[in-house]
Amino acid sequence: MHLPSELEALAVIPALRSMLAKELLSKAGMSQSQVGSLLGITQSAVSNYVTGARARNTAYLETPYVRERIAELAMDAGGRHDAVRVAAVLSELTQFIRRNRLMCEIHRNMEPGIDVASCHICEE
Repeated sequence: MHLPSELEALAVIPALRSMLAKELLSKAGMSQSQVGSLLGITQSAVSNYVTGARARNTAYLETPYVRERIAELAMDAGGRHDAVRVAAVLSELTQFIRRNRLMCEIHRNMEPGIDVASCHICEE
């Protein structure tokens, strides 16, 4: 059985980075290199997020709260380029996703035999 932290590393963090990268590029007018520096990833990783080569399915994260926080962060980060703040907000969003059981669909897809309804690991 995958641990919640494994699911976060495999799916949640890339999805959040993808969402934020797209916002930073479109709304904050940053270059892929600038976005990569801010997120601690390479320019080519940013390109992969934008084209969908990485983190293709982010629909499970499309909650109003996550969208709003990403949009706020993009506007903040676009002006200040504060990597520590970006990391803190992405960490907070990862915890929100875990607490609100938004990773359950990913877990079910990765391990079809798991009964996500009776699994409460993320709530502990």
